[in-house]
Amino acid sequence: MPDSEARLRRQFVKLKELRAKDAKELTQLRADVHGLVRIVNQLLLENHQLREALSRPAASIRPLPQRPHH
Repeated sequence: MPDSEARLRRQFVKLKELRAKDAKELTQLRADVHGLVRIVNQLLLENHQLREALSRPAASIRPLPQRPHH
């Protein structure tokens, strides 16, 4: 086998390994994106609920009259 063919075969093997590694990383990144989207949606919902709660009029709170201390 000529030297150039051997180099090409080694390079081909390395490229296949890199492609497999990239595919695995891409799968992990896609899973991470889905998780982050869920978290962002949850935070948006909680933020909306908090803003609604703040926009409602507060309940009137009146202090009880103090009792005289004996």
